[in-house]
Order: sequence, then C-alpha cells, then structure tokens
Amino acid sequence: MNHAQQFVALTKQLLEFQDFWRDSPFYNPDMVWRKHYPELSKQVLQLSEKAFNDIDNSAEKLHQFLANYIPHYGDMLALLNVAQNIHPVELNKHLATGVSGRKWSQIFAFIGALPEKAAPGVSTVVDWCSGKAHLGRAVAHHWQRDLHGIEMQSQLCDEGSALAAPWVNKAHFSCKDVLAESHDFHSHEHVIALHACGDLHRTLLRQWLASNSQYLSFAPCCYHQWLHGDYEPLSAIAADNNLYLSKNQVRLAVQEMVTSSPRVCKQVSTLSEWRMAFDLIQRDITGKDEYRSTPSLPYSYVALGPEVTIRTLAEKCNIALPPDINFAPFLQKAEVRYREFRRLQLVSQGFRRALEMWLVLDLVLFLQEGGCDVALTRFCPREITPRNLHINAIRNNAC
Repeated sequence: MNHAQQFVALTKQLLEFQDFWRDSPFYNPDMVWRKHYPELSKQVLQLSEKAFNDIDNSAEKLHQFLANYIPHYGDMLALLNVAQNIHPVELNKHLATGVSGRKWSQIFAFIGALPEKAAPGVSTVVDWCSGKAHLGRAVAHHWQRDLHGIEMQSQLCDEGSALAAPWVNKAHFSCKDVLAESHDFHSHEHVIALHACGDLHRTLLRQWLASNSQYLSFAPCCYHQWLHGDYEPLSAIAADNNLYLSKNQVRLAVQEMVTSSPRVCKQVSTLSEWRMAFDLIQRDITGKDEYRSTPSLPYSYVALGPEVTIRTLAEKCNIALPPDINFAPFLQKAEVRYREFRRLQLVSQGFRRALEMWLVLDLVLFLQEGGCDVALTRFCPREITPRNLHINAIRNNAC
C-alpha cells in the first residue's frame, strides 16, 4: 500500500469512527457513541485508578482495551504501522553540553535516522527554527559540513553561533520570523527541522518546494499551532478526502503527557478540574447549559488556589460572580465530573495516532505531489517523544 492508498483508507476509517473523536467529553459527557456502545461506556467508567493509569500511560494497552469493544478498530490500527528507522551513530558526547537529557536523546535519535554521510553536493546543513541549533550543530559536526541556523530570537542566534564555533568550520545564523519573511534555500543545502510546530513546518514545506534545495529531513509537531479555523490540507489528495478538522480536533493528535514530569501532569489535571468547576458555575449563573471557551492559564495559578483561578476565569470571560458565592459544591461536582471525563477521554485518545498519521500523510503527499521521493519512518520510541515520525524528502532529479 503506497502513501496515497494508505491515506484514503485511513480517511475512510476515521470517518467511520468519527463519533468517538469529533467531540470532547470535557464539554459534554453525553457522547453520541455511549448510546451505541453501552458496554464500552460501562467498562471505561468502571476503571480503577490503577487500571486507568496503566491504560493512560500505554498506547498499546489503550489500543488493546478499545479493540475489545469497537468492531474493526484493529483494521484502523493496521494502517498506522510505520517502519522503524533507528540506527546507532557515534557522536562526540561533549556536543550534548548544555542540552537537556531528553532533548539530546531526541537529537541523537533524529540523527540516527539521517544518512550516515551528507549527500554529494551538500556543503551546508540548514537548521530550521533552530533555537541555539543544538541539532544543526551536531549534524554539521557529524557530517563535517557548514551550519546555517534560521531562528527568530537574536539572543538564541548569538548563543547558537558561540556554541557552534568549536565544532563546525563555518556557522552563521539568519535572524528572521519565518512566518512573516520567506527564506530561499539553495542547492548545496540539506534542510533539517526537529519538532517545528504547526505553520512552522507547513511554511517550511512550501518554501522548500519553491527552492533549489534537494534534501529535506524533519519531524513535525503540534499541528494545531497557528491554525485559524479548520485545518486546510496541503495536498490535493487530502483536499479531496478532507476531514474538515477543527483546531481542537487537530490538537487531539498531540494530547499526550508522556514526556511531562509528574509535577506538570498534576498541575494540568488540577487546572482542568478547576476549569470544570468554573464551567458549572457559569452555566448556573447564565442559565445556559452550554460550554464557554476559556483562555489558558499558566501553571503558577495552581499555587493560588481554586477560588483565585475561578475568579480569574470569570473576569476573563466577563462573568460577574456573586460576592458571597460558595465554591465548595461546584468544586465537589467538578471532582466527580473530572474523574468521569478522564475515563471517557481515553476513548477519543485512542484515535490520537490515527489523526496524527492523517496529518503527517498530508505532508508526505504534498511533497510527493511536488516531485519528491519521500520516506516516512519512526526515529525513536514513544517514551523519548510521541512525536517520533520522521519525513525524509529527496527531489526526483537528485536521485
């Protein structure tokens, strides 16, 4: 099955199962699928805390659980298989200086999915949205090539240049906002990007295809970033098989906490529970039994407590709270509702990888339609990063 056939088949499966992933139980726990799959609803709500955590922390266990209750779910999973491209590489350990352990593990794995040597004619590695160019510096040193970092923040450009100096023969940075200013790649450049988010990787593909560069290797991430309205497919095939994904549905593809610390996970859960309490309050005050979108808050609000957090949300949503409001009953109801939400959410999360694959295949097909040979592989285990899909594109005339 080629990428186009895989994409069309996956689109068909996602449409068949759309009642499971289109809506979120955060807004309304009475999901449509619960009426048609009562046993699944019963079993997921009865999960003990230990059983829930086991399934929540393992994509494999989640898929196995859902396959017991959703007919043909396994057929969709079969479309998600991607070949592994993990090869050991030898890198100077001092290249990792100043890089967090997890980030270095991702860089190390990403380089393992690249060719051992730069292609003939490639003299420069271009690190797109480079930050301090930890990735670009390591690849340029590994291949013994020059480095060109493209980064918006001038301070990161300066720091990246200083870090690269001992490792590469020549390094320079272009300080620019790539979403506002286009960049022209050249034939002697191999462009790389590790976890460029949303429009950052979509812009990269458009600009790279319009250039003379022959080689592109990247791992996409956070597909919802900079989306305004529904997701607009890049490829013609995706446009003809459009799922019309909202921003929230695109965000579902990356809703995982695998690489987050227990402290961050706890903060996210606490803020979500308090957000549910506010939702119950605003429905009570307005008399409208409908969800109201609320702005995100920094994790620091956890230390301020639920009352401050809820009052802040109310202020941002222009809702006047009674001065003598009793928060306790709403917080108690929210605690129960949040426990239910987390379990019902497992079902929609069973479609995260399928939605991500749909989005990534759109990128792959766009490159193929632009005249490239494209390989889609996994460059590391999920525990290092769930965003472990690697796209390598070579223009047909470069072969």
